Amino acid sequence: MKRVFGKLFEDSLQVDTGYRIGMRVVKTITAVTICLLIAWLMGSRDSLPIAAIAAIVTMQATGTETVKIGVFRVLGTIIGGAFGILAVLIGLSLPEFAQGLFILVIPIMLLFNFYICNLLNMKDSCSISCVVTIIVGSQILAEASFGESLAFTFVRVRDTLIGVSVATIINMLPALARKIRKH
Repeated sequence: MKRVFGKLFEDSLQVDTGYRIGMRVVKTITAVTICLLIAWLMGSRDSLPIAAIAAIVTMQATGTETVKIGVFRVLGTIIGGAFGILAVLIGLSLPEFAQGLFILVIPIMLLFNFYICNLLNMKDSCSISCVVTIIVGSQILAEASFGESLAFTFVRVRDTLIGVSVATIINMLPALARKIRKH
């Protein structure tokens, strides 16, 4: 019996998928760990996923690509936050229609999002900008005040900046270490 199970498990353990954990995976996990640590030290549970997600999305194969994606991510978050706040202001100006207005205002804000991102030649920012508009604009459904919605937006931008910054620094470290070793 032991031979049968041993043979079954021995063969299954020797399967080679060809996948090896590469440097990008190591850098991404390191960046996420640092983002989670920063959020924990700040005492912000809400920051945990935003900064970590920004780090994951931003991390690319090279430092140059990471910077490019990071810039688009931050700018898209800022643009989306602005349109989300505008949606909240419109909703607050017509409180009796806030719930239904949300269904009309958010698509209009998304249209402006696409227009501005394309006008500024920032097509790579469109998706995140629209996502942030929806997230911030949905504050009206939670009956948040303008101040609460604004604070919510600033926290989203801050957390995105943390994630993008950490990913960029982590991605630049191997190249920096190589330069230091050469000298």
